[in-house]
Amino acid sequence: MFCRRRYILLSVATLLLVSAPSAPLPLSAAAAWADWELPFTGDVPRMDIVTADGAPVTSRTDYVAAQLTLHGAGTLPNVTDSVLIRGRGNTSWRAYPKKSYRLKFAHKQQLFGTVENRHYVLVANYIDPTLTVNAAALKAARMAGSAFAGHAVPVELNLNGEYLGSYLLTEKIRVGQGSVDIDRESGVLLELDVNFDEPQRFISSHYYLPVMVHYPEDQAQASLTATIAQRWNTFEEAVRDGGDLTAHVDTAALVRYLFIYDLFCNNEVAHPKSIYCSYAAPSGLLTFGPVWDFDWSCGYLGERYFDLPFLEPFEQGQWFAVISVADYVGGASAYNGYPFFDNLMHHPQVLPAYARFCYNTLSQGFLERLLTYIDDYAAFLSPSAEHDAERWHQESTSQRVHESKSPQVEPLKEWLSLRADELLTRSHDILVTTAMAENPQTTQSSQTIFVTSRIYIRNGKKYLIK
Repeated sequence: MFCRRRYILLSVATLLLVSAPSAPLPLSAAAAWADWELPFTGDVPRMDIVTADGAPVTSRTDYVAAQLTLHGAGTLPNVTDSVLIRGRGNTSWRAYPKKSYRLKFAHKQQLFGTVENRHYVLVANYIDPTLTVNAAALKAARMAGSAFAGHAVPVELNLNGEYLGSYLLTEKIRVGQGSVDIDRESGVLLELDVNFDEPQRFISSHYYLPVMVHYPEDQAQASLTATIAQRWNTFEEAVRDGGDLTAHVDTAALVRYLFIYDLFCNNEVAHPKSIYCSYAAPSGLLTFGPVWDFDWSCGYLGERYFDLPFLEPFEQGQWFAVISVADYVGGASAYNGYPFFDNLMHHPQVLPAYARFCYNTLSQGFLERLLTYIDDYAAFLSPSAEHDAERWHQESTSQRVHESKSPQVEPLKEWLSLRADELLTRSHDILVTTAMAENPQTTQSSQTIFVTSRIYIRNGKKYLIK
C-alpha cells in the first residue's frame, strides 16, 4: 500500500490565503439529478438492443431503428422502449474493434435520478485496462462542482444477440435538462476539437483554435457564429495579454474544470479535443464544462497508463502554429491547445484562484473520497470486467480483473495519489509566491510552521485549517 501523509512548509501568510474555504459554485444544472449516485447494489445492469431486421450499426451519422430492453438489476430502472442507435467517437471509432454508440430513446427516460432525458451514450473504454478512468473523472468532476458533470453506470451490452462487452452509460453532452442546462432559446454550446466536423465553426484569431458551434444546430446560424467568434476572440485576446477576464468567463467554473483536467493530466487539451464550454446567452459569461473524454489521461500517451504522474499538461509549450480551416478539415493537429491553456492557467486572475481551490480541495479529504469511490466502482464492475476481458482481451484476461483489493486497480489509485501530492505541492508554492508578492515584509518575517493535511503546529500548539 502507498501512503500519502506528507509534511509541507507553509508561511503564516500562506495559511491566511488557504484558510478560507472556496465558495461553492452555483450550478444551473445541479438541481435534483446532480446528487444521484450509483448505489453499488444488485448486479451490473444489462442492455439488450435488437435492430430492425438485424441491421448492423456501422455509421456515426446514420441512425438505425431498434428495440431496447434495459434490465436495471436494482441499479437502474427496467426500461423497454424504441431507440435509435448509431456509432460515436473519432479515434475510438476508427482505430479500435470495440465501438462506442449513441442512443436516442423514443421517450424520455429517468435513468439517473429524477431528470428525464432521451439522449445517452455508451462509452467502450477499450484502451483503459481498468474500465474505470472515465467514471472516476466524472465522479471527481461532480465532487468538485464542475459545471454540468455527467454520471457513469457500467452496463453489459448485447447487440443483436452478440455480447459486446462492458460499457459506461452516461448522458450525451447537449443543451437541455440532464446535460448542459441552459436556455434553449438563447444558449450556445461550443466545442473545441481538431476534428472540426460541425457545420458552424471558426478558427480563433489569436491561438488558431478549432471552435465549433455545437448548439444551436441550425446550419443557417451564420450570424450567430460570427457574433460568438467575435466574443471568443476578445476573450482570447484577454488571455494572451493578461487582461481582465471577469467580463468574459466564469472563473469559478473555470477553476473547477481545470482542476479535473490537471488532476487526471488529460492530454486532450493539447490538440484540443472534446473541450466543451457554453454561453447562457451570446452576451453572457463563458462557462467551461462538462468535462469529457479521459481516455488519454492518467499518464497514457499511446502506450500504457499510469506513467509520468508529474507531467504538467498546461505547460508543454508556449508556441502555436498558424493553421487554416483547410488544415483542420484535412486532419491536421497543431497542438495549439497547449499555449492557450498554458496562458489561461497562468493568467493572474486564474492562477491564484486555482491554487487556492486546489489546495483547499485536496486538503479536505477529496482524494480519499475519490479513492473510495474507485474501490467501490471496481468491485461492483468486477464480474462485467471479467466478461469484457473474455470478449476483447483473451490473451491478457488477468489484467482486466476488477476487485477492490486487486492489484489491477491499485496502479490507478497510486497514480492519482502521486498526482494529488504533486498538485498539493505546486499549489502551495503558488500561494507562497503570491503572498510574497502581495506583502513581502510580512511574509519574509513569518515564522515557518509544519503542516500535515489540514493540521499545522506552531509554537508547540496544533491548529486546524478550516
